[in-house]
Amino acid sequence: MIPELVDPVVWSDIKNQIDGDFGQGVTQKVLADLVPVMLERNENQSIYLIPNDWVRSLNMDFEGFTLSSLGTWLGDLSDGRFRLSIAILDQIARYTDRQLVVSRRGAESFTYGRSILRASVVKLTPTLKRRQRVIVKDTRGDCIGLAALSVDASRIDRLGPEKLVAKNLVDIGWYIRRFG
Repeated sequence: MIPELVDPVVWSDIKNQIDGDFGQGVTQKVLADLVPVMLERNENQSIYLIPNDWVRSLNMDFEGFTLSSLGTWLGDLSDGRFRLSIAILDQIARYTDRQLVVSRRGAESFTYGRSILRASVVKLTPTLKRRQRVIVKDTRGDCIGLAALSVDASRIDRLGPEKLVAKNLVDIGWYIRRFG
C-alpha cells in the first residue's frame, strides 16, 4: 500500500459531494494547506489529508512497512461512492450550519446505531431539506456522527414524538461496534 496523490478527477467528485452536502467552499476550508492522498486498502481507497511538506515523502521506499493510516482520515472511496470518516466531521462542523442537535437520551441512542426520532431533536437548521446530510451533535456541542434527514426541517413540528427525523449514517459508536 503505497500512498499517492488523489487523482484530480476523483478529488473533484469528492469535493463536489462534500460541498453539495455541507455548503460551497467547505471542502477548501477543511483542506486549508493540506493535500489529499490515497491509500489502497482491499477494494477501498482511503483518502487522507496530509501537510504539504509530507508530499515529498510519498516517493520514499516503504518496503517492509504496511501503511494503514497517515494524516487526517477524510473518508473511503468504495464502488465509486465516497463516505466521510467520523474523524473529519468535527472539522466540517466548524464551517457548516447543516447540523442537528439531539438530547442526551437521543445522543445515547444515536451512538448505538439508531436513527433520530422527533422526541430527541433539540435544534435543527430550519432551511434543511429531506435527504440532506447533517452533522449530529449532542447538547454539549460534541460531534457524534452523520445522518440523512427523512423530512424537511420546516415540517418537523408536524411530526409526533416517535416519528423518524434522520437516519444514522455513521456515529462515534461505530468504532466500538466494529472493532470492540
